[in-house]
Amino acid sequence: MNKEKWLLFWRQNRILILILVGSFILSLAYSFYFKIPPAVDARAYDNIAQNLANGNGYRENLDTDLVHDFAIARVGPLYEYFLAGVYKIFGHSYGAVWTIQAVLHALTAWLIYLASILIFAASQQRRAIGLMAAAIIGFYPDLIEISAMLMTETLYLFFICLFFYLFFRFFYEPKNWLLVFLFGLVSGLAVLARPPVLFLLPVAYFLFFRKKLLSQAIIFSIVLFLVFTPWTVRNYLTYGEIMPFGAAGNFNFWIGNYHGGNGEQEPTEEHIQFSAKYGVREINGESMRQFKLFLSDYPAEFLKLTALRVNKYFSIIRPMGFWFYQTGWSQFLFIFSSAMASIILFVFGLAGAIKSFLAREEKFYYLLAFAAIAPLIIFITVVETRYRFQIYPLLAIFAGYFVVSLKYEARRWTNKILWLSITLIFTNGLIDLLLSSAKLKERLGLFF
Repeated sequence: MNKEKWLLFWRQNRILILILVGSFILSLAYSFYFKIPPAVDARAYDNIAQNLANGNGYRENLDTDLVHDFAIARVGPLYEYFLAGVYKIFGHSYGAVWTIQAVLHALTAWLIYLASILIFAASQQRRAIGLMAAAIIGFYPDLIEISAMLMTETLYLFFICLFFYLFFRFFYEPKNWLLVFLFGLVSGLAVLARPPVLFLLPVAYFLFFRKKLLSQAIIFSIVLFLVFTPWTVRNYLTYGEIMPFGAAGNFNFWIGNYHGGNGEQEPTEEHIQFSAKYGVREINGESMRQFKLFLSDYPAEFLKLTALRVNKYFSIIRPMGFWFYQTGWSQFLFIFSSAMASIILFVFGLAGAIKSFLAREEKFYYLLAFAAIAPLIIFITVVETRYRFQIYPLLAIFAGYFVVSLKYEARRWTNKILWLSITLIFTNGLIDLLLSSAKLKERLGLFF
């Protein structure tokens, strides 16, 4: 490419390039400045990855037998194999992981841009919508912070955004067989990165059904099955059970649903003692048994906890930042920026979702379906701030759509959808504030 073409490319894409490069640099700088040591889940992923890289198999603790080893109950296995691959090539280097995750974070913003271009292909403002959505994801404080940790979120967000992009590419090119293969492959990898992604697949099958694409559905399913096969076979040979997604998740049904609980990931002494005493198989069985008993004995309390989880999931007073590696005013500033970002994302994201629904376009309905399904499993298990990340790319696209459309309205600040969204989001946040005032005072006490 000659100089003139490079200049033309730069002029046409300079804002996108600046967003992607900026998000990469911020992620990388944050990682190397704080150098966050692995703890809790991150330490577990790190241990599993090291054992894989050293030829010791998918194990977290080599000092215990396989039955009591908790590796199979960790979210995965794709992230642990990703880390193992990095360690195999670069040695046990956190710097290498941080660098690659910074690249993945920037690529995630790029995929959101590409998906937005497809979704709003008929709009003259599609590039502006894509740039706005990419900027929201690329510079979102929570996502920059999590990319500096050895956590699954950065990898699975990359795959889920690639899943969204390929879905809408397939929407336009249903006869592209390579695209069908890639869609099935990425769908399988996304589920192996984070099993709840599985609940998004019915939307893909609905598209197959609606467009009468039986052959494509079969190819998609075969590829999906093949992706799960090695891990499923390994688990069956190891544990004697069919576990295509591992054993992660069952425990959350118990610790999120018990008499006197609050719907958050706060295990009681009973949970801790049981998990320490028994193996994964027993923990899974007991978790579902206790969940069913709770549903039977306390159905009204389950509905109450579900309502609380819905409230907390969409609450703007639940920012990220309460981590062990920060203290004092630097932590307060991060929490404040996270809260401000959540207000922007949820207010404009909801407004964009309402506007999309009213537009009555088929593509928007699929996007709305993904957004509706994404949080469902959280509503009946446990809610944590980082568990909301799966819906962030979708809300960013909706937010980009609404903000760009609002820009061209003469009386934008009297927009009814905007004020409806502000009212709903802030009312929900106020309810959470009133219900969680004791915890909020406790956390704010760290700074005052």
